[in-house]
Amino acid sequence: MNSIRQRLLLWLIVGMLISTGIAGLSMYWLAQDEANELFDYQIRQIALSLPGHSQLPAIAAGDEDPEEDNVIQVWDDQGKPLFVSYPSRALPRYTTSGLHTVSYRQQPWRLYNTQRRGRYIQVAQPMTVREELAAALAVRMLMPFFVLIPLLAGLIWWSVGRSLRPMQTVTTALATRHADAMQPLDEANLPQEIKPMVIALNQLLMRLNQAMQAQRAFIADAAHELRSPLTALKLQLQLTERAGTDEQRSIAFTKLNQRLDRSIHLVRQLLTLARSEPRLEVMHFMPVDLGLLVQEVAQDFMPLAEAHQTSLQLDVQPHVLVPGRQADLRTLISNLVDNAIRYTPDAGQVRICVSRAAGHAVLRVTDNGSGIPVHERERVFDRFYRREGTEVTGSGLGLAIVRNIAEAHHATLSLSDNVNSSGLVVSVTFSL
Repeated sequence: MNSIRQRLLLWLIVGMLISTGIAGLSMYWLAQDEANELFDYQIRQIALSLPGHSQLPAIAAGDEDPEEDNVIQVWDDQGKPLFVSYPSRALPRYTTSGLHTVSYRQQPWRLYNTQRRGRYIQVAQPMTVREELAAALAVRMLMPFFVLIPLLAGLIWWSVGRSLRPMQTVTTALATRHADAMQPLDEANLPQEIKPMVIALNQLLMRLNQAMQAQRAFIADAAHELRSPLTALKLQLQLTERAGTDEQRSIAFTKLNQRLDRSIHLVRQLLTLARSEPRLEVMHFMPVDLGLLVQEVAQDFMPLAEAHQTSLQLDVQPHVLVPGRQADLRTLISNLVDNAIRYTPDAGQVRICVSRAAGHAVLRVTDNGSGIPVHERERVFDRFYRREGTEVTGSGLGLAIVRNIAEAHHATLSLSDNVNSSGLVVSVTFSL
């Protein structure tokens, strides 16, 4: 049973019936106690009101034998029966004085014995009389409950339906929406039990809207950026086809390969950027040795550094563990090192440092290139942004990818000047 309405109705109605049953048993026990006290007083008064001398009638010959009446018996001091109200139901003589309960003919009896002027008086009453009276009193007291149970069940049914109506309203509002409708749901006049769920839904819709807008912007930017290199690639292909000599054809093929490499690099960077965009799901981080990862990336970029005659230096502290995803952190470090090598003049220096300080791990990539002016340091993190006058080919996505990965790892990204010479210092600070 997965319906909240059915569960509420079931438990409320069952609880009401159980409560009524408990109330009935309690009333029965209370009525039985009251009946016991009343009948004990009755049989005691009957015994004390009998005359203690010769006015007793003879032992009755006839016997109407009413089951609910009391049985009165009298003996003399020799134990001879002097009187019995119903001979067919005569009980044996019990010597214990006062009130007590006995079992006779597999039936419980309540007795009162007393001795007056040499005579023994015994008054007995079957316990079934008291039980029947208690049950009758309990039923009479429960009669209003039996009338009210259907009314209460109907009231419960109506109340549950009315209380769950806001949930149905929210469900209808969501079911009738279009796929791209991200407006928040109305949170006014909602019960406290449903309002947190609606607030959470609105927050989810807001995050989905942000993600969809980011994807739309990404697709628009990617389409715009891909149009130019693909057009240039097509024009270069046409020029190659028109080449008249082998030398012209060789030069054309070289340029064609260069444009093709740029297009491949742009597509690869676009895919990497798409993977690094903020995700809606929770990312599961594992401890990553940042220093070891930097050493592996430096080995991968050693051929590029040698081709640019760039000195690639490492200053890495051992066992600097940061929480994150190793593949994403490798992409972050690779983009920083690749940018540093490409934007550093030949015979330059690129220094990669990993250190631990004050509960943080810091990754610094320092180059001695031309650097980035302060007024452009925020814009270089935008997608497809490239500084004017730069001669290095690229897609303008490297630092955008770095920023996305840093944000996903709750790291702080900053740019500063190289204090020792010209150039740029990119710092990524991870919380330990």
